[in-house]
Amino acid sequence: MSNNWFDRIDVLPPYAGYRVTRGWYTTNDGEEVVAYSIEPKRSNGQVLMYLRGGTARIGDVRLPRLMQFAARGFHVVAPVYRGNHGGTGKEDFGGEDLEDVLSLYDRVQTSGRPIHALGFSRGGMMALSLASERPVTTVTSWAGVTNLEWTYEEQRSMRKMLRRMTGGDPESAETAYTERSPLYKEWDAPTLIIHGTDDEHVRLRHATAVAEKLGEQAEFWVLPFGHQLPFWDKWETTEQAMEWMLQQAKAPTR
Repeated sequence: MSNNWFDRIDVLPPYAGYRVTRGWYTTNDGEEVVAYSIEPKRSNGQVLMYLRGGTARIGDVRLPRLMQFAARGFHVVAPVYRGNHGGTGKEDFGGEDLEDVLSLYDRVQTSGRPIHALGFSRGGMMALSLASERPVTTVTSWAGVTNLEWTYEEQRSMRKMLRRMTGGDPESAETAYTERSPLYKEWDAPTLIIHGTDDEHVRLRHATAVAEKLGEQAEFWVLPFGHQLPFWDKWETTEQAMEWMLQQAKAPTR
């Protein structure tokens, strides 16, 4: 099936018995982007778009992470965003590179399968922005950025990069920061928000603000950890999140 999603593919060595594909696809604005696909051994008939955090090699896609979703039957597809892994263009932190996610969704949706989006950190911003543009079945933001101006305030180490990508600081490039921020967007999909109380990378206010905005549309899990969870807590929370996705897929349409 993933052969139909990509313009060309490399079939990689199996990972723990799962079929792994690296594919290239052309976005609607003409960039060549790389994504990884893991096919389940026993399909549940649904697709999970995993949207990574970070930039470049920081927060990169990792196969063990994707495998956990495939083990529950999801066909997992994970773009690495433009400019990475041999792709063309440059990352834009939720600006033009949002098209990488939208274009891949448009290809995947031709399968007719329910599509769930889960994003971590910077990927949470991408997932929620995808939900505002396309009809995903569910959307999950895990430690996700929801207001880029707050990120600029909180992360001094990111300010130079953000000024380069947006054209300035939040005051001089206000529109660019607002357009990238899911807090100012609207979407209809059932939403799961997962965030740590002690997260110093993406502060808890990113999650509470969106949870308050969405009300009953959102499920909000607050965990007593920082940006990253200990291994087993992360594993168990992921299992619970997948169970939530599958339950929502069975629920009557709103």
